[in-house]
Amino acid sequence: MHTTAEDRAETLHIDPRLLIEALDDPALVIDARGSVLCKNEQLDRLLSGLGAPSLPLTPEGDRVLLSLAPAAADVARIQAILSGEVDRAEIDLPDEGRGAPRWMLRGLACTIGGGRGALLRLIDGGERSVREHQRRCAQVVESMHLGCTFITLDDPEDDRSLRYVYMNRAAERIASRPTAAMLGRTMDESVPSLRQIGIPQRLAELIRCGGTDESEVIVPWEEGTRVMTTWSFAVGDRCAAVVYDDVTERRATEASLENARLLLDSIVEHLPLMLFVKDAAELRYVRVNKAFEEFHGHAPGELIGLCASDLLPPALAAKIDAESRAVLAGGVPVEVPELRVPSARFGDRIGRARFVPMEDAVGKGRYLLGLVEDITERKKIEDAQRQESILLETQRRLMELIQELSTPSIPIHPGILVVPLVGQMDSARGAQLVESLVAAVERHQAEFVIIDITGVTSVDTAVANHLLQATRAAGLLGAECSVVGASPSIARTVIELGIELGKLATHRDLQAGFRHALARKGYVISPRADRRA
Repeated sequence: MHTTAEDRAETLHIDPRLLIEALDDPALVIDARGSVLCKNEQLDRLLSGLGAPSLPLTPEGDRVLLSLAPAAADVARIQAILSGEVDRAEIDLPDEGRGAPRWMLRGLACTIGGGRGALLRLIDGGERSVREHQRRCAQVVESMHLGCTFITLDDPEDDRSLRYVYMNRAAERIASRPTAAMLGRTMDESVPSLRQIGIPQRLAELIRCGGTDESEVIVPWEEGTRVMTTWSFAVGDRCAAVVYDDVTERRATEASLENARLLLDSIVEHLPLMLFVKDAAELRYVRVNKAFEEFHGHAPGELIGLCASDLLPPALAAKIDAESRAVLAGGVPVEVPELRVPSARFGDRIGRARFVPMEDAVGKGRYLLGLVEDITERKKIEDAQRQESILLETQRRLMELIQELSTPSIPIHPGILVVPLVGQMDSARGAQLVESLVAAVERHQAEFVIIDITGVTSVDTAVANHLLQATRAAGLLGAECSVVGASPSIARTVIELGIELGKLATHRDLQAGFRHALARKGYVISPRADRRA
């Protein structure tokens, strides 16, 4: 052991007799040769008693010789003090009959008449343990993150006499006040706001009656209200210890998390989708929402711990379990567009499902989230709409066919079209005539259009106007139009109504109209010679 400057600074320079008489522990002083210069009464009483320790010093007359056995190493440490190698040493002395050290010999170098000497002091091991325990407890209290305060009640009848006598570092930090500003002062002087919430009154009663108290209080602080969790207990007759923690931020966080949890639970419960969560190990339900429970006809909580095989036919359950394990193995969400599922309450239904692999907050537990939408009614509506669409398309095509048949365009010769009209002509058919005639002229590149009205029973002004519009439209495309087959009744109607056909060519019948068209194209028509001639 090396001597430090600090150790040498502590070497004693006082009368050894005065020193050992002032000590409460048994002590003696020896010189550099090991001679006993003096000892106090406590040592005499100890050596004469039955519990005397085995000292590494053997009395011989008025000298104490340094024994070489059985504690040669301990003796060597005392010799080191006398020789000046070290200035202090501590030696545990065995308690004969117990084995464990009961006494400790503490040696300290001192100056005796200008020479080297040593003060040897015996310290009871039990007292030492108590002091060491107290020291360690004090270290624990000082180092813990919880605030610790000791308060005394000077007047048992007056809670205003509560006075701070100790605060650890955490208490100083939590209170945001230096210890010096609170120790020795009453609670009402240091933190007047505590009386508003009854803290002094409760602590005084606790000290009077004993026991413990645990509570959470909202403390009005200068910086704002703080939430404190406190543990209080009586210590001795007039003292109480208060251990506390500022949990303001923790409670705010817990409240925020609880609000978020309640919001999430509300969303999950009111989703218009069926929701379930399965564990990855056994694919058992660990969470389901109200819609899922109602679909399967179960009360809240009854489905937790069950499997798909408990709710569905074996083949369907096995298929869903296989898809679930595939999703968990792949680690990516999978959507099933159409899934037929029997319901205990609603019968066979059609669902659209989405399976999502998940992990818990710490990444240890694995789960499967399932979202199922009942699309049965939508499928019915979609099927009905599809059937309606097919029917409307069929009707549309039929109407087009009817329209085409009502105003057919027949090419009878290159560049010559015949448009036969049959039945009652009205405004709708007249408008259709215009549209179909223009399309036919463009499609067949017609030069001449013969409109045959032989089969028309009657016409009016509107029909005549549509007929004129049709011929004008065809004329704009380069086709020359003529009307054939007008019956006497239609001719009289045209005259009576004063319908002006303008330059529209008319012919008695289709044959005459066809000859006219051929002649306009430059063909010469001659009678066929009789082959018998």
